Amino acid sequence: MVFRIIYSVLFFLLLLPVPQPVSAQNIPFVPPSFNYGIKDYGAGNQNWAVAQGQNGVIYIGNNYGLLSFDAVNWNLHPLPNNLAVKSILVNHSSGAERIYVGSFEEFGYFERDETNKLCYHSLKGLVKDYTFRNDEIWTIHQLNDKLFFQSFSSYFVYNEKTRSIDSYKPYPAPLYFFNVEGTLYAQFIDENFYKYDGRDFKLLLTRERMNDDFIVSALPFQGKLLLVTSKSGIYSFDSRTSQLSRFPTAIDSKLNTAIVNRTALLPDSVLIIGTLNEGLFALNARGEELWHLNRSNGLNNNTCLGLFIDNENNLWTALDNGVSYIQTNSPLSFFEPKDIQIGLVEEILVQDNQLYIASNQGVYKYSESKGNFQSIPSLNVQSWFIRAFGEHIITGNNKGTSLIRNDRAIPIPKVSTGGMDIKGMTISGTEFLLESTYNDLLVYLKDAKGEWYFSHRVEGFSDLINQLEIDHTGNIWASHMYKGLYRLRLDNGLQRIVEQDFYLKLDSALESVNPVKISKLKGRIVFSDGFRFYTYDDLQRKIIPFEQLTEELPNLSDTRNIVPVNDSLFWFVRNKEYTVVKYNSENHYTVHEKIPFSILNNPPNYSRGNVYVDKNGDSYFCLNGGIGKYNFSRSTQQPIRHFEIASASSYNRKDGITQRLSLQGKNIIDYADNNITFELRYTDFSKNGFSVECFLGDYDNRWIPVASDLTISYTNLPANDYVLNARVVNESGEELATLTYPFVIKNPWYKTSWALFFYFLLGMIVLFSLVKVYIQMIVRRKNKLFMQQEKERLVQLERQEKLITQLKNEQLGNELVYKSKELANASMLIIKHEEFLNALKKSIQEALKSGKIQRSEGAELMKLIGSHTSGEDTWGQFQENFDLIHENFFRKLKERYPSLTSSDLRLCALLRLNYSSKDIANMLNLTLRGVEAARYRLRKKLALQEDQNLVEFMIDFH
Repeated sequence: MVFRIIYSVLFFLLLLPVPQPVSAQNIPFVPPSFNYGIKDYGAGNQNWAVAQGQNGVIYIGNNYGLLSFDAVNWNLHPLPNNLAVKSILVNHSSGAERIYVGSFEEFGYFERDETNKLCYHSLKGLVKDYTFRNDEIWTIHQLNDKLFFQSFSSYFVYNEKTRSIDSYKPYPAPLYFFNVEGTLYAQFIDENFYKYDGRDFKLLLTRERMNDDFIVSALPFQGKLLLVTSKSGIYSFDSRTSQLSRFPTAIDSKLNTAIVNRTALLPDSVLIIGTLNEGLFALNARGEELWHLNRSNGLNNNTCLGLFIDNENNLWTALDNGVSYIQTNSPLSFFEPKDIQIGLVEEILVQDNQLYIASNQGVYKYSESKGNFQSIPSLNVQSWFIRAFGEHIITGNNKGTSLIRNDRAIPIPKVSTGGMDIKGMTISGTEFLLESTYNDLLVYLKDAKGEWYFSHRVEGFSDLINQLEIDHTGNIWASHMYKGLYRLRLDNGLQRIVEQDFYLKLDSALESVNPVKISKLKGRIVFSDGFRFYTYDDLQRKIIPFEQLTEELPNLSDTRNIVPVNDSLFWFVRNKEYTVVKYNSENHYTVHEKIPFSILNNPPNYSRGNVYVDKNGDSYFCLNGGIGKYNFSRSTQQPIRHFEIASASSYNRKDGITQRLSLQGKNIIDYADNNITFELRYTDFSKNGFSVECFLGDYDNRWIPVASDLTISYTNLPANDYVLNARVVNESGEELATLTYPFVIKNPWYKTSWALFFYFLLGMIVLFSLVKVYIQMIVRRKNKLFMQQEKERLVQLERQEKLITQLKNEQLGNELVYKSKELANASMLIIKHEEFLNALKKSIQEALKSGKIQRSEGAELMKLIGSHTSGEDTWGQFQENFDLIHENFFRKLKERYPSLTSSDLRLCALLRLNYSSKDIANMLNLTLRGVEAARYRLRKKLALQEDQNLVEFMIDFH
């Protein structure tokens, strides 16, 4: 019983809120920094000085020469001695911009020619009666029309009007010159601090008053002179009263060992201190440390050799190894904890001025005393959310859900599955918390003391839900982690689901299915699926397109969550970007600013970004290994940046020569050089997304995107007058800057006036020649035509004669066949007649022998028969005549087939004359069967194949 009482007391004490002095405002956020090394600019490691031209180009003194950077392209401009540039001053007093530089035993200036190329002009030759001996120009300052080039042993004064130089070699030698609002000050080596009166340097402060230290910087500050020493801190000096006083800062102890080398003053009285071994410090006007930037949290190197504030009030740092660009004017700042890995931050909470984070490695709280995040015990697991409901802090993680009290985790009993999302809701007057987990929906209620406690699981529902919202009608909207969306309604007792609709996708016309995200915008439920926005129409009881958002914010349909900053500003959290949307007085939504993940230090993973807005309106970003902060009070309007042509060149393919073109006036370019390349320049160092497009009049039919290095080439341009139009547009399609550049591609020599006149004369000559040739050709053609016609006539006559002959031959052949048949018929009749008479004669002779008839009667009959027989060889005569007609048919047939009998030959003759079997039977006094038998015997003797036609063989035989 005693232990139970002790446990109850301890548990009660854990639940009691304990005030903490920690403030989220005291977290040492640092501004965004971007580092450039030798891989970027292609020169030496060490950089000494930084300056900026009127067109926004940054110039950097490097060991290899002068570097220029226009936010896209780096260029190196070496000096004649190929040595380092140690000092830079950009001057416009002479009209044209000059970049004065100092080097080892060399100084002069770069100036752009008409092609925009930087050309170097040395001033060393103007120095009279002076022998250079290890003189290295470390600072350059301008007073009216004079420029002071200072080395560690001397200084040179250049008069721009007279182009003359005076040299001075004081003792002791100068260490640093400082130009403060038009007054020149000097710190001499191991000596005192002086002021220049126009002719000479006058003592201002002795070294003893500066703690026997030397001054490395002098800055105007609140009407006084702020003097920064190397190791002894900072002093405030009133030049009117000569009063010197310490300017105490929060980092005095650090400055004793950091060794101050350079300083700069931002417009809001923020003092930047660059050191040789501790990087950069930023102090406000009260000497309080704003941030400290070094190699551990943003810089390439801890040794600062040069500082410069650009025209957008951002800081450039020349380092012992590389260059750093710090966006001190940015509303963004970052904090990445040291010596602890907090992982991917999922959610942030500021409660009672204390900052908590939930990450994939646990829950952490920021400790001001340790200047770092401290892990909450027992919560070192994947944590999805951390929310405050009244005085209660609730966090959901892989193991379940816990309360956080006094930096301790109190697991909520009976909640064992991972907590994904939790929202406060009210239904039928009952206030409750609804939590989504890996499986269930959980309900939390308040007890009599106003404490939240787990009540029950909702009956009739189980799914993987990662977003919850409730609309004004009591519909609970639950988004599945991977697919679809639920509309749910609970009963009045919050015990079970009474209505449930599932939407796999919001537009039935879409083929693909994307996860649906739920948000609230000005109290209205909003859905997004990556294609467009939707909302719920409670009158029609269906999801409908949110036309206004889709039309006004067409590129933001992949929004995962909407977080309000106030009534008119909203964060649209997207997969790769944080976007600020403004709701204006005309009830329209417009994109105010975009912050791509790519410009953030340690950006979050794809689709894992989140934003928390505290009661002051400060926004905190969830990053990977750290957090970011966005201060709307520092948000500034887009500055006007310079957009120009960095260079234009033409290329001749025949001789391979590239020539730079003048950027002044209208260029007239030879046709042989009609391959034109433009390099554009837009000095936007902000890292915000922009693109450049070009439109060449009378050539392009649309805007052409320019390559990432901002160059565009046009090849083989026809002769014409052209105007290149170029523009810069942001990711929303808004036009930020434009330029035009006219030029002319001349006609080639063969299109000039003299060439045209020559072409005319040549054309007349050619025309005359052509007419002459044409006439001759016509005559030749007519003669040829006549000859051709005559030849065709002769050929036609010959063809007609041949045809007549052929017709005659055919006629003769037909007649011959006819006659042959008549001859055959007659011969066969004669042969039959002869054979008949011979047979009759033989019969009478037999009758006489037998006495059947009287001899006198028989003799008379024999005489009568003899008178009707020719006594000649009728068959032999037929053969001879047939051979004459048919080219020795019988003779050749007998020679080739000697076994043929006269009967066979007679059949062959009749077959050659194409007599039918019936005709042959009549002519040979045979039956049809006898004719077929004779034909069969004949085929055998001729040795014909079965597929050979006997009649065709006889007709074709020769």
